[in-house]
This record gives sequence, structure tokens and C-alpha cells, in this order.
Amino acid sequence: MKSVSFGIVVFCFLLFGQLLAQEKSKQVDFRYGKFFNVAALLDYQGSRDFGVSPLVYRGFHYGGMAELGFEGLRWDISVDGGIGVGESSVAKVATFVSESTVFYYNARFLRKIWEKDEGKLDFRTGLHLGGYSAQRVTPAFLNASLVWESINTLFASAKINWRHSHEQSAGKFLFIRQREGLRHIKLSSQLSLPLLNSVWRPDYAYIDDFSDGDADVFANNKLNFGGLRLQWRSDAYYYFLNGNALRLTYLWDAQRSANTINRLELGHHQMVLGIMIRLN
Repeated sequence: MKSVSFGIVVFCFLLFGQLLAQEKSKQVDFRYGKFFNVAALLDYQGSRDFGVSPLVYRGFHYGGMAELGFEGLRWDISVDGGIGVGESSVAKVATFVSESTVFYYNARFLRKIWEKDEGKLDFRTGLHLGGYSAQRVTPAFLNASLVWESINTLFASAKINWRHSHEQSAGKFLFIRQREGLRHIKLSSQLSLPLLNSVWRPDYAYIDDFSDGDADVFANNKLNFGGLRLQWRSDAYYYFLNGNALRLTYLWDAQRSANTINRLELGHHQMVLGIMIRLN
């Protein structure tokens, strides 16, 4: 896990250095365009699977994400995906550890319905498809130790954007040389409420008794609809003179399946830091 953390730090350092090296004096329209975003993520997760244990497992996951996005005069469209690995644990009579590999994926289609001050403030609404899939291994659960699960939700989303521009004079900030030019920042916040929620996971605790010498971890997975999932995210953007941008994201994601006996509850606090590379 320490090697993963070190790798993420090195990745961010090299990425940020490359971003600064691309600085130019040419001014572009920062508000609209196509972007490719690469980022490192840190996800603090809490989970409780009533099918095997009423205990809450908590821990960190580390990983990365990539996103392709377009923001136009009316539309805001993006598709992203990522992966995280980590451990969650709980300490009672003993310390129980759960290792997991998590896959994140999203697609957003938002349309601007209101703006003020020539786009400095605008409001957009639309649909958001959010997915979360994971493989969890918890040795203490014995023959229920391995589980694959997937939660996919169609959201109705609302997003507000606020933009600000200011003139930057030439100079230095710490070791960073700053060029003269018009600088831009953007702050946004998006709330997603569920329209349709689905959960694909085992419908009872014991996946396989292994008596036949073979195990099919998907044999007892079933697809159920219902439950609750809420998501809120906030983004801060700092645009450079060539149109590239540095973005910091905070995401809160709460999930609860509909089952009462085998209910799954998940909570995420996720920080994502990356660069947006302008494609046009």
C-alpha cells in the first residue's frame, strides 16, 4: 500500500510539472471546449454488509481516474472511469480486514437552463448515470469471503457554475514563475438524486460451500431494483493561459440497497486531483 501511495505522489508531481511547462501567453476562451482529464484519487469508504456482519468496515482506497468531457454554450457532457484499491477494517474482539478493488464510472448529460452576467453564473440540469462495482475479500467471512457487487443508478442532476477572471501580473510565487495574462477560476457544485437504482450482488450470505471442489462466485448474484443513493460533488478549477486546468474535486456518495435482510450500505468521501488537458 505504501508503494501505491508513493506512486500516486510521483504521478501528481510529474503531471503538475508538465502542466506548468506548457504555459503560454496566448489567451483562449476557457469556458467552453473539449477536455481530457487524468487524476489521482483518495477515497475514504465505510461499508456494512448485513448479509454477513453488522459491523462497519472503514478504510482508504487509492487509485486514478480518466475523463473525457465537453462543455458548450448549452450542453455539459462527460464520461469518466477509474479504479481504486485498498483495505477496510474494524476492531472489536479482533481486527478484521477486508481488501477490495473498486471500479468507478459515470456519464453526465446536463443542459443549461439559466445564466447571469454573460455566463459568469449559470445553472444546468439533466441526467447522470453513476456506477460502482467492487470485488471484496474478507477472510473472516470464510466461505462468504469473496463477493462481487455492482450498484448502478440513474440520477436527476442539478449543477451550478460560478466563474471569475482577474489580471495576473508577471512575477514569482514560491518557485513558480507566473506569466502576465488573464487568469480564470471556476467553482461548481452538483447534486444528484436517484430516479432508478439497481444492485447486483449475492442474495444470501453463503456464496458456495466448496463441497464440489468448484466455486462460481456469480452463481447466487441477483439483480434487484430499489434502495437509495445520493451524490453531491464540488469542483474547483484553475485555468492556465493555454487553456489547460488544474481541478480539485470532493465527492460524497451514499448508497443503500433495498434488501432488509441482506442490505448493503456504503458511504464514500472522495478527493480527486488532476489536470484537464484542452483538446481544441
